[in-house]
Amino acid sequence: MLAESDRAVVLGWDGVLVCRGGEGVRPVAGVTEALRGARRAGIPVIVLTELPVGEVAAEARRLDIVDGLAVVIADAVDQTAELRRLAREYPRLARVGGTEEEIRCARCAGVLAFGFSGAGGSGPRLRAAGAEAVFSRMDRALALRVTASRLFATS
Repeated sequence: MLAESDRAVVLGWDGVLVCRGGEGVRPVAGVTEALRGARRAGIPVIVLTELPVGEVAAEARRLDIVDGLAVVIADAVDQTAELRRLAREYPRLARVGGTEEEIRCARCAGVLAFGFSGAGGSGPRLRAAGAEAVFSRMDRALALRVTASRLFATS
């Protein structure tokens, strides 16, 4: 992967981009706008998931969100190692996770972590796991907010 930008946002698949339920798999409300906003801002969206690549690819095509994804890292057993690798390429890397484990992995990798509770995750638990902030909805400015320069400035 060649970085054209110094920033990127890493999103989880289940619980951040998509929800699973009685109606099958569906995109989380606001995902299309969030992906469009990231694309307009030139911020790559990277999916990091333990799911098999074929499953994620098929679901992304069916949900018509594949064009908003720059990279899919599937079958990711060691998410901390993947995040460390990505952080070397993108100094302003932010992780938006829907589970406590996703937040902990980001923190262990030294990556700025944000929680997403809009698909059923527990905001207080995501904060307790180390999330800088917890968002309850997706919108077109999400990628800009989590990769803002001020968040990465050292004092």
